[in-house]
Amino acid sequence: MRTTTHTHLSVVEGFTRFARVTVVESEAEANCHTLDTILILNDRPINERSEAHDKLVQAAIEAVRDTESRLGWRGSPLRVAKVESSYVDMHPEAARLAAISAATELIGG
Repeated sequence: MRTTTHTHLSVVEGFTRFARVTVVESEAEANCHTLDTILILNDRPINERSEAHDKLVQAAIEAVRDTESRLGWRGSPLRVAKVESSYVDMHPEAARLAAISAATELIGG
């Protein structure tokens, strides 16, 4: 099983956007996409997620799926294992960009 973590940090209109996403290449696990993604905000795991939390995680998951499709990935499935951010700086676009970078590295594109 291979894994990589990428970070995205940007400032848009004076607001910081930050996310660190860990993507894993699963060992031919047919149901790997159904495993829960760990969400960590301010260094603490979040067990009960709000709609904003779900949007952050979902942006990363969708970015990995889109990257697999765009690059024609035929290897073992990739999954988002962990998304990290802070309450103040969490933004779905940051999670999306970090996930694209991580997935692209694993695919080798």
